[in-house]
Amino acid sequence: MKRKKVLVLADPYSIHTKKWIEGWSFLGYETRLSGLGDKSNDESFIFSENINSTGGNGLKYLKNILNFYKVLNKVNPYIINAHYTSSYGLIAALIKRKQDKLVIFLPGSDVMIDMNRNIIYSLIFRYIFHKADTLVSVSETMTSRLLKKFQKLKPKILTQQYGVDIKFLDNYYSPKKDIDIVTNRQWKPNSNYPTILEAINHFSDKKVKLIGSDNSEYAKNILKRFKDLSSYSTGLIPYEKNLEFVGKSKIFISLTTSDGIPLSLVEAMYFGAIPIVSDIAPNRELIKDGVNGFVVSIEGLALKNKIDEVLKLSDIQIKNIQKYNRDIVLQKFDFEKNFNNLKKFIGGKYD
Repeated sequence: MKRKKVLVLADPYSIHTKKWIEGWSFLGYETRLSGLGDKSNDESFIFSENINSTGGNGLKYLKNILNFYKVLNKVNPYIINAHYTSSYGLIAALIKRKQDKLVIFLPGSDVMIDMNRNIIYSLIFRYIFHKADTLVSVSETMTSRLLKKFQKLKPKILTQQYGVDIKFLDNYYSPKKDIDIVTNRQWKPNSNYPTILEAINHFSDKKVKLIGSDNSEYAKNILKRFKDLSSYSTGLIPYEKNLEFVGKSKIFISLTTSDGIPLSLVEAMYFGAIPIVSDIAPNRELIKDGVNGFVVSIEGLALKNKIDEVLKLSDIQIKNIQKYNRDIVLQKFDFEKNFNNLKKFIGGKYD
């Protein structure tokens, strides 16, 4: 029998990676992390590469395949947990040994965008999914997309977000909402920050937090275009500080063009920030327009008008939305429940 170990292949600096490692540890696994990092470090399992956040890193992953294989043999895990299919998922599929179980976390854009990018990507995904033992899909929309293309995958798919640590979030909950608007999605084209800032420009008298702007040219150009809003930008901040801001916010905005079910939206719902989200299927799985949040078009003045509407909600309306959303999170996104579900789904015996 295999030892109760997990090798996580993922972005070493991602909050999602950290949460998964915490989840495996909660289940009693000894966990080791290996990945590509753009910073020099003393961790022998993290390999230094100049990773471009906008993509085009495929050869950098493949160049390190021997390094990853050496790590695999050194750790000798029961499970390989790979994050993001076409990068770490591909590496894991290539180095997987007969005795390993491969669990792939599908965060969203890999399935919603990359899987159907072209025939080459389609064949790569088919190969990876064939090698995988378990696929963790974060939304029913993603699962439907997967099964439409690969019908035989159904027994391998567990559909759930990995969830949030309720006790940890309670440290950052605040009944006093002194921030009017917050958004904290990645500063990439998929997040539609120009549209968000166009709308926020109409609320110069409000307190706003734009979390996570990075040093990319994309982020710099947006803030240059909206100079009057630059003071609202926090830049990259620690995860705990991000939670502190969201916990004090009245409105949470997520205007992504493509997504799974984002951790940031689940956290905002638990904290009581009123969600305003883009009109895409995964968002509609969680947000019923006008019931527990609002679904808007990415075009025109839709966002600006909806922000104005939400700021005028009565206290009773706000409390009803907050209770509805907190109940959803407790029912569907409790970290401990969801990792126990994963444990049952995978099965296995250890020495």
